[in-house]
Amino acid sequence: MKAFVASNTKLKALALVFALALWFFVAGQSRTEVGFLVPLGFKGIPKDMVMTSTPPDEMEVRVTGPKLFINNLSPTQITAEIDLSGAREGLNTYRIQTKDIITPMGVEVQRLRPSSVEVKLEKVVRAELPVKAKLTGRPAAGYRVADVSVSPRTIAVTGTEREMKKMKEIRTRPIDISGIDAPLDVKVQLDQAGLELRSLSVDSVEVRILPRKEK
Repeated sequence: MKAFVASNTKLKALALVFALALWFFVAGQSRTEVGFLVPLGFKGIPKDMVMTSTPPDEMEVRVTGPKLFINNLSPTQITAEIDLSGAREGLNTYRIQTKDIITPMGVEVQRLRPSSVEVKLEKVVRAELPVKAKLTGRPAAGYRVADVSVSPRTIAVTGTEREMKKMKEIRTRPIDISGIDAPLDVKVQLDQAGLELRSLSVDSVEVRILPRKEK
């Protein structure tokens, strides 16, 4: 047992000596500087807000370290992430600090560009909006559209407060009724083109178009 402990002690001492030798070898090397373009990420966006600006998606990070480390350094080993958990509605300016940059041990951040970013956040609100079917074309000769029913008639929509103030209804994609002379039942997608919506309770609705012969 004593021999086993003594053997373990020798191995540990040898490992420590090796680690110290490696450290002094690395520390004794000349330091060098290099720059990388790394992705810029954001975390902690408040649940009731959404980012409506387009800050840069990458930044330049210049780092220094022992030549041995720098020669084997990859941009994927450096991450830049800004915490937005304390952000407020409107325009927020964040000064990027070295603490926002994560690098491997022995590598130090020297310079950042840009040194700050602006992030605009807007409140997200929920509303119930009526759905209106968008029709194109005309029924068969001698017929007119007597009734259009949509199911569901209203849907829950979430979007920025600014966008929701402008919306009174949400429309379907165009439904071609050219030449119909009998009831038409169709499932159609909602038209979200040009809308800054965060979510819809459904993305399609059932529409029934009832033509009627003119007297």
